[in-house]
Amino acid sequence: MRRLFLIILVLIAGYLHVVFLGKASEEMKKLPQGDDHAFILPSPILKVAALEYQGLASDVLFLNSMAFIGETQERKERPRVKEWEWRWWLKTLDAATDLDPYFFDPYFYANAFLPWDAHMAEETNHLLEKGSRYRNWDWMLPFFIGFNDFFFLQKNVEAVPFLMEASRRPGGEPMLASIAARLAFKENQTETAIFFLEETVRRTDEESLKKIYETRIQALRSIAILEKGVASYKKKFGKLPPTVDELVHRNIINKLPLDPYGGTYFVEQDGKVRSTTSSDLEPYISPAMKSFH
Repeated sequence: MRRLFLIILVLIAGYLHVVFLGKASEEMKKLPQGDDHAFILPSPILKVAALEYQGLASDVLFLNSMAFIGETQERKERPRVKEWEWRWWLKTLDAATDLDPYFFDPYFYANAFLPWDAHMAEETNHLLEKGSRYRNWDWMLPFFIGFNDFFFLQKNVEAVPFLMEASRRPGGEPMLASIAARLAFKENQTETAIFFLEETVRRTDEESLKKIYETRIQALRSIAILEKGVASYKKKFGKLPPTVDELVHRNIINKLPLDPYGGTYFVEQDGKVRSTTSSDLEPYISPAMKSFH
């Protein structure tokens, strides 16, 4: 009987301990704050204070963060959320995921608000990268990172490996590799784009879709040959070739590769190789992906 009483006492004490942690954080948030304040207890202290109830403490912090978001929806002033409040909110979610790094909801809601409303895409990606390391089966987190890099930060190169990682994970769409291929191509990383699409073919069972990807690979391989030819021509003659035919005339390449989409290749003023079928890789993207632009 005494043992049962001690167990109940420990459980009650643990619950109250976590609740008081949440209350303390909430009260500190209500204190007058300047522009340089966004305080929350450091994660190492929270971990020690939470004892073996770190999962429960994480839940409390997350629920407090959601209550805060709900409260801001009723505000009349503009902006509804101040910059220091967004920083506090991010730190709260960061602390919640330090206590329980496998907890998906804080990552999801951080991505739903911070890049869009707080213009904190880079900070959000740092949080998502932590989640992606722990939740290494979850394709959504690397996808969020890749999307943020592309859409908010205009960092196409940085987006590529995350989108490719998302396509590899269970449940991830192979089409994400196609998006990565497009971004890699736009950054003159044609060889990388080819690799991404070859990976997509390996993961695709549907034969009709495989043929689409294989045609894209063929087109990109042609582009890669011409890109190398243009680079060699410029190194040898100190200028860009006026046409791709000049590469053959100067014995830089043996023959012009064919565009599987029926177009004619040309060299743009910046040295990039494009086709008359599209100057922006449109033929290499499936109709399903066009809504992405």
